[in-house]
Amino acid sequence: MSCLTSGVSVSCSTSCSGGLNKFWLASIGDITSLTFTSGELTAITMNGVAKFYEFTPYQETGSWVEAGERVNCNTVVTQTLTGVFPCHSQDVKDAIDELKACCCGFVVIHEENNGSRWIWGVPQSLSNNGVHFPAQLTAFETTTGTAINDQNQASITLVSRGTALAWPVDPAVVIPV
Repeated sequence: MSCLTSGVSVSCSTSCSGGLNKFWLASIGDITSLTFTSGELTAITMNGVAKFYEFTPYQETGSWVEAGERVNCNTVVTQTLTGVFPCHSQDVKDAIDELKACCCGFVVIHEENNGSRWIWGVPQSLSNNGVHFPAQLTAFETTTGTAINDQNQASITLVSRGTALAWPVDPAVVIPV
């Protein structure tokens, strides 16, 4: 029996700008339900007045990587988002403190510089597509640099693991912020 149902073709005009524009985080407990239609997020329902919080990293410093391993016919997908925020400030420190304090994790929606949006860190309670764990803050660093023209910045890293790739977000979906 064949495992394949389609291939991938790339034309000479296929191009997508790289980089991460911004991302939104919501605590797991703040989301009532997510609706997926044909493998795409089509609706978000929040608990009461809960919302997603927007983070916009400094230009050309945000990235997202989705990497998979396959061993013994089992797949593990690791999704990693890194964002850099210029200038060590009380606002950035407070945001890092809140990320550190949230042990239950986050659902993440990120927007790439090409305009596409993707959702990941979706736990099994909100999706019936494989095993997933919420995104967690796994690393952060604040540095002043050494020279006067060095970047004074804070960086964060969010990681999620599961068995499926991120899902695209329908362009019509309004993220509750």
